[in-house]
Amino acid sequence: MLYSKSPRTTYNTQLIHTIRRYIALLLLFCSPVLSSTPHESLVHHNLQVEIHPESGDLIAIDTIHLVEDTRVISFLLHADLSVALIDDAGTLTKGALLQGSVPIRQYQVHFSTPSQKVTLKYAGTIAHALSAEGESSSLRQSTPGKISIQGVFLSATSYWYPQVADALISFKMQVKLPDGWRSVSQGRSLPGHNGWEEQQPQEEIYLIAAPYHYYNMAEGSTLAEVYLRDNNPTLAKRYLLATFDYLSQYEKLIGPYPYTKFALVENFWESGYGMPSFTLLGPRVIQLPFIIHTSYPHEILHNWWGNGVYTDIASGNWSEGLTTYLSDHLIKEQQGEGAKYRRNTLQNYANYVRAQDDFPLIHFRGNQGQISQSIGYGKTLMLFHMLRNEIGDELFIRGLQQFYKNYKFRKAGFAQIRESFESVSGQSLKPFFEQWLTRTGAPTLKLSKVNIIQAENRTKLSITVEQTQSESPYWLKIPLFVVGEGLNQTERHTLEMKNRKTTWVIDTATSPVSVSIDPLFDLFRRPDPSEIPSNLGQLFGSQKIMAILPSNDPGELKQAYQALVTQWQQRQPGLTYLWDNQINALPQQGHLWIIGARNRFADHFSHLVTNSEITQGASSLALTQTNAVHPNQTLGYIHSDSIEAIGGLAKKLPHYGRYSYALFNGNQPQITQRGEWEVGDSALSQRIQKNYPGPMGQIRDHSPLTDYTQ
Repeated sequence: MLYSKSPRTTYNTQLIHTIRRYIALLLLFCSPVLSSTPHESLVHHNLQVEIHPESGDLIAIDTIHLVEDTRVISFLLHADLSVALIDDAGTLTKGALLQGSVPIRQYQVHFSTPSQKVTLKYAGTIAHALSAEGESSSLRQSTPGKISIQGVFLSATSYWYPQVADALISFKMQVKLPDGWRSVSQGRSLPGHNGWEEQQPQEEIYLIAAPYHYYNMAEGSTLAEVYLRDNNPTLAKRYLLATFDYLSQYEKLIGPYPYTKFALVENFWESGYGMPSFTLLGPRVIQLPFIIHTSYPHEILHNWWGNGVYTDIASGNWSEGLTTYLSDHLIKEQQGEGAKYRRNTLQNYANYVRAQDDFPLIHFRGNQGQISQSIGYGKTLMLFHMLRNEIGDELFIRGLQQFYKNYKFRKAGFAQIRESFESVSGQSLKPFFEQWLTRTGAPTLKLSKVNIIQAENRTKLSITVEQTQSESPYWLKIPLFVVGEGLNQTERHTLEMKNRKTTWVIDTATSPVSVSIDPLFDLFRRPDPSEIPSNLGQLFGSQKIMAILPSNDPGELKQAYQALVTQWQQRQPGLTYLWDNQINALPQQGHLWIIGARNRFADHFSHLVTNSEITQGASSLALTQTNAVHPNQTLGYIHSDSIEAIGGLAKKLPHYGRYSYALFNGNQPQITQRGEWEVGDSALSQRIQKNYPGPMGQIRDHSPLTDYTQ
């Protein structure tokens, strides 16, 4: 998703780490170490760590403090680390070998008399290679753990420290590194910057290290930090200043920042991770000018949601959707583009999620590709937007603040979210949450009939709306806008709907010019095709699609285009192809790619290709349009002047799914322009006075949430 069409270019893997760790820990036999629940348990690690990047080795001593006396301690550790017990009072035994993201060994320490403390010494090599993650077209890489001359990345999935049960932890860690190297972890740095300490409950311990250039800036009790691999004070200053801007914004909206610092840390591969009190971004990512205003605030906000209030994974991952709503969506709201962002969110769901692939929100665990992202991020985002509309902006903000205050550094799920918002609103939200958390699918709306009724010098409107999805009806509160004669003549009504088809009669104080249902995309639903422009995502999300290749192109160019399609077939098995000389007319069923300027069907796009305002200066391009004869069919067009660029297009184009067109330059194609076509009249709007020439009211979007916290 890096370099993608979405502002969301980074990934929070902390929750995925938790899942993997939890699965492995289930394999442990029941241990008497901790009798309290994971919410109450706290294990403290006092670590001394020595890192040798040249060999990939670490040497560590860990004194583990428990909350109560025990006779047996069970823990897991990377199987390639040899471990010894320093305490004389206990006996160390080796248990089963488990296979996770790394080889894991189970151990037990038996004490002759109950003890709360054990000290272990261990050493060995952790050097797992980078590998691709996610879909085949993804640019993402990851490693469960790596110590190398390029840098150090250690997390819970590395099993680089003894993991005891599923308890929350605190730690103090001294780190010895080669000269010129610096380490990063959550919490505050120890004097002399030779280690880290965090006393607040954490889910895991990170250790990142490299030969960094270090920059910082203090404001009050909070420190902003930047760790770069090359000296770049100008770039560092931009991030330092932005850090305090976003911290201030989110503190006003939610509550005090939960950590003493926030750091931007440059990784040694392309990544975008959000950890407690820092983010780990790749060397190319941090240079992108838009990152500081898109992905960067998202990762800062994760310190409230996901790394501040922890996610109770068993009941569904709420933190990604809430973070996206209060960062990516909020930024667009501040720019006056909130409705457009929500439309794109619904568009992604419609493009990528089929009934057989859908799942309820309570089953979302983490981002595994477009389908899970469209549900876990997009649908959850819309849940919080609908909740905001349900109780109002100010109560919504109070609910966020109460939830954060009550569950900071604790695990919480949707049940605790519901309780918080019920508390501030004084109303039962059980039906709302049950519907949107447990059902799959989405409603589809149809504006069936609009009539004007004149009675006793008053104007009434009769509105009929249907839910046309195959699933049972949803309980909806549908926004209805009546636009009247005059600049300020716009009314908003709410239509409560529980049945398949409902008719309302409403009073209106204006002379209606038009009516629209949900024009601001306030409901989670499948949008009507007339509401969205043609877009690349319709093609990439299609389960049955054909590519038509140019038979008259030179051999090398034909091979490059064919290789592009072959690569896409790995992620899209329903994609087939044929050559343009094999057919006399375009197929009428399914979406189509028309590839190459010499393609005999390329003239379908001639009106767009010759539009210099769109295509001028582009050496590679991708365009879409709706087939005028078959409006349910989307046509896509790809052309490149450079054979070398086509391989790059194959990798990059799937990440521009929200756009109607994307233009590139160079043999290593760099995006120069992308955009969305304007949308005409929606089937969910009806013009009552078709020839009305005068001024009329406007449908205005919601004010940003931050307007209520200034």
